[in-house]
Amino acid sequence: MEEQIQQQKVRLRASLRELTRSLPDDYIKHSDQGIQKNLLALEQWKRASVVFLYVSMGREPETRGMIRAALLAGKTVAVPKSLENGAMEARIITSLHELATGRYGISEPGAESPLVLPEKLDLIVAPCTAADRQGYRLGHGGGYYDRYLARVQCQTVCLCRGRLLQNDLPHDKRDRPVDEIITENECIVRV
Repeated sequence: MEEQIQQQKVRLRASLRELTRSLPDDYIKHSDQGIQKNLLALEQWKRASVVFLYVSMGREPETRGMIRAALLAGKTVAVPKSLENGAMEARIITSLHELATGRYGISEPGAESPLVLPEKLDLIVAPCTAADRQGYRLGHGGGYYDRYLARVQCQTVCLCRGRLLQNDLPHDKRDRPVDEIITENECIVRV
């Protein structure tokens, strides 16, 4: 059963990557603006002192503006640093200039950046290829976020373009749903 779910995910990722590549640039810009506006309006965001944000790449919802907004608001900002064996850590940055190209071509902090333990985080903002209304996200296939989310108790949200929102995604016992999905059109709270 799990092997069948993994095969479904591989096929779905491929079709969603193609769909994402075909999205018009004006939609991407509009979507980025709406997603950022909706995230920054969340009460969880406003209350959070320590936020864990991914650094977007490619056609993922743009997060650099969110990182800048968090820093300007005086929040402690942590971003992922990938490690061996599919693990990642939350490392504090005080500027986007502290990032360098790391594993998989993703911008990440250096090893000298201070570590934040999972229990110190107030809010995690996770990426996805797509998400569904039940809070499940289809990541990029490495399992980094599912392993990390299994270790936290804080609020979790996922940024997903509205056109990539699915009714139901294949998932198994390793997949960790987030508390809320943020699109440019709506904020969907997992029930």
